[in-house]
Amino acid sequence: MSTKLENIVLIDDSGADNYYHQMIIEKANTCKTVTAYNLASKALNNIEDAIKQKQKLPELIFLDINMPIIDGWDFLKRYEEIVPQDLRQTVIIILSTSVNPSDHDRAAAHPSVAAYCSKPLSATKLQDIVAKHFS
Repeated sequence: MSTKLENIVLIDDSGADNYYHQMIIEKANTCKTVTAYNLASKALNNIEDAIKQKQKLPELIFLDINMPIIDGWDFLKRYEEIVPQDLRQTVIIILSTSVNPSDHDRAAAHPSVAAYCSKPLSATKLQDIVAKHFS
């Protein structure tokens, strides 16, 4: 893969999914750093800290929607509250097992969501996403 990103973030309450997806990303040599969070609140805290410290935000976030405490939809709401409009360059991809048509429709209509992708992430899906959004 020719495009190499600085940082991809995985947000999923499933440690097994995060581990598997991190292996796929690392094997594809897509980025320098993969950061996995099992709680959306931790990801939000780190994004907020990065903004305060004027650090670069991740280029790509893979976000599960079905999570406890803060689900993917709540994450998106809070993300938009803490990230100024001019800094919202992160590509957010919903990565979920949900087959609920309303989740697909909601993702398609959400301004911060670039795409909806069904789990599991594969090397082919990853290549397609990077080619579409970072070429």
